[in-house]
Amino acid sequence: MKKLALALFTLTLITSCDVEPLDPAYTQGGGSQGGGSGSESADLTMSTYELDTQINLVFFGIPIETITNSDFNIANDKIISGTNALSAEGSPFETENLIITRNSSGQIINDKSVNSSGATTNETVITYINGVVSNITYEYYGDDEDDYNYNFTYDGNIITRTEVGSTISTQFTVDGSDRVIKKESFDGDFSIQVETVSYNAAGNITSSTTTGETQSNTTYQFDNETNPLQVIYEDNYILTFLKDDYSDEIGGQIAQFLSTNNWNGATFSGTAFNFDLEYNSAGRIVSRDIAYDFGPELSFEFNERFSYVN
Repeated sequence: MKKLALALFTLTLITSCDVEPLDPAYTQGGGSQGGGSGSESADLTMSTYELDTQINLVFFGIPIETITNSDFNIANDKIISGTNALSAEGSPFETENLIITRNSSGQIINDKSVNSSGATTNETVITYINGVVSNITYEYYGDDEDDYNYNFTYDGNIITRTEVGSTISTQFTVDGSDRVIKKESFDGDFSIQVETVSYNAAGNITSSTTTGETQSNTTYQFDNETNPLQVIYEDNYILTFLKDDYSDEIGGQIAQFLSTNNWNGATFSGTAFNFDLEYNSAGRIVSRDIAYDFGPELSFEFNERFSYVN
C-alpha cells in the first residue's frame, strides 16, 4: 500500500478549475493576488517548498485514499533536507525524514528516507565517473520488488540506461543546452515507448508527445513570472530523469520544476485545463493548486506553497 501511494505521488496532475483573475498584472492566465507569508518582496530566494497531495482511487475494486504532506528545506538554492508525512485510508501519518548527501562537487551521491524510529526505509545511491552518473542503485528495505540497479553509458548527446536483470533499456537525448528532448525505451531491440519534448526561446517546455505503451499529446502554458523552483531543481538536473521508471513521462516534471516561468495550464489531447495560482503584489508566486476529478475511480489534488527568505 505504501509503495503504491509513493508511486502515485510522483504523478504530475491536471485541473479543470476555471480561474477568474483579480489583477491581470499579476495573474497572467490564472490565479489571484495574495497568500504566502505576507511579505510583498520580489526576492525569489526560497526557504521552504511545501507539496501536499491527496489521491483517491479504486485499485482492483478496492477504494484507496492517500494523503502525503511534504516539506522541503532550501538553502543556497538547494534542497538540503525534508520530511514526507503519509496517511493511507485515514491511518495516522507516518513521517519520514529526507537526508541528502553530496560530494565535494555538490553532486548528490545519496538520498535516503529515515522513519521516526531511526530506521532507513529506502535509499538511492548514485555513483559518478569523470563527473557523470555511471550507476544508480535503489533499495526499498521492506521489499525487494521495487529495487533497481541502473548502469549508464554516454555517446555524444545520447545517454543509455540499462537495468541489471532486465531486458529494458532507455535512451535520453539532450540538446545543445543539455536539456532532455527525447526519452525512448526499448525491450531488447524493440522500441516500446517514445516521448519527445519541445521548448521555446524563453526556456519553457511547449509540448510533449508520447507514443507506444502510453499515448499522449500535451501542450503547456505558463505565466510571465519567474519560476522559483527552476534554480533549485536544475541542481543535478539530469539526475531527475535518469532515476525514473522507463514508463514515466517527463513533460510534466519539466513544466512544473524546470521551466523558466510558472506552469499555469495545459492542454491534454485537445482538452484544456487551468491551474489556480496566487501571487503577492510583486508578482512572486506564493501558491499553486492543481485538482482534478476523473470520476469515481480516480481523483487528485496537489497544493503547493512557496516560502521565501524575505
